Amino acid sequence: MDCIKLMTTAAAKIQANDLPFIEKTRIALSFLRSKGVLPIRRASINGDLHIKYSAMLVEAFEQGTTVDIPTRRQADLYQRGLTTKIIHWFDSSVEHDVLVPMNGASYAKGSLHLGSLFKKLMN
Repeated sequence: MDCIKLMTTAAAKIQANDLPFIEKTRIALSFLRSKGVLPIRRASINGDLHIKYSAMLVEAFEQGTTVDIPTRRQADLYQRGLTTKIIHWFDSSVEHDVLVPMNGASYAKGSLHLGSLFKKLMN
């Protein structure tokens, strides 16, 4: 499913105070920070963006779907409401086996499956 739709759905669940979802998002955020996918520096400034990214991955897990990146152009993603750092976070997720590309690329492109360690953590 499109990453932007996943992020929108996840943000709605957080706004609705879905406590089990919020707890999973916190676990995912801690995991992503420990793996080095999301930086700890400037967390007070970008913390809400990190939470949205983590929530998007949790939403993909709960729906049992892939995370699809429609384009790698930062300008296009920014126009659709995402941060310009999201491609870096996707690439870092692929590098750390949090996300696995269907096409076998070494960077984030197209459909991305959740990695096995992330799935174990969410169960």
